[in-house]
Amino acid sequence: MSSNAAKTQMKIIAGAPLALRLARAMSRSQMRGAGVLMRLLNKLGVLNRIAQYEVGHAKFSVPLFRIPWDFCDVTNYERKFVELFCRALIPFQNALLFDCGADIGTFSSLVCSCSKNIARIIAFEPNPEVREFLRSNLSNLPITHQLIPKAISDFEGVGKLQRPEDNLTDHARFLIPGDGPIEVTTIDSMNVRGGYIAIKLDIEGGELDALKGATETIAAAQECVIAVEAHPSVARRIGRSDRSSIIRSSRSGRRSVTDEPFAPSAAAWTRPSPARSLRGRSATVWSVSL
Repeated sequence: MSSNAAKTQMKIIAGAPLALRLARAMSRSQMRGAGVLMRLLNKLGVLNRIAQYEVGHAKFSVPLFRIPWDFCDVTNYERKFVELFCRALIPFQNALLFDCGADIGTFSSLVCSCSKNIARIIAFEPNPEVREFLRSNLSNLPITHQLIPKAISDFEGVGKLQRPEDNLTDHARFLIPGDGPIEVTTIDSMNVRGGYIAIKLDIEGGELDALKGATETIAAAQECVIAVEAHPSVARRIGRSDRSSIIRSSRSGRRSVTDEPFAPSAAAWTRPSPARSLRGRSATVWSVSL
């Protein structure tokens, strides 16, 4: 079912159904039977709903038939990662967030709910099945936004999204350059030069290529924060680190956000410079002075 059809045919409800909340609570508590209950709810059509939650002061819609989340799932999504990202944004003013691999807009919505330093969002999402949900969620935020229905890389052209053998979900699809129905673009093609820039990358292994396609944007920024979400299965497939990271670069020589030991791998994509790290359970924050 397309996202347009889903929005017109499915009921919008306030919050998750009670049975879904029970199933998710059981799953988080690692109780037996959670999976069976979820499959039953899906079979009975209970998940054929669009649940609306309040994230900050904005409404956030979740298509339960695609992502069976309750409110706790939404607010705790990559919680440590989001918190560290917002912490890195503290010195920023009127920043532009490039949300690459935006899906339904969860990351953008959570960041805007805890940081007032984002003034504009440019969201990239090539999957047409989630695009209308992303558009709706972005429109509920109190800032300007632009939705780009393209994949992000280091070239402009076309390609296709392919599922890995070990994960057949839409979330795991990665870009294969060449013939295909998906349009591909770069961050630099948005012609944003200067100011405060935040970049979030969750594109299933294409993060380095996306950074190559953002070199002019990053070099011209007054300050830049880069958040890279990494998943172990993706890291195994591409042979790179499975550590999610946040990198903050500054042209002004601003002090690092932490005082922890040097992390040389953080500077691999930019000019050699001092770099420091703040480690969380699932993320690392790097501050790099240009």
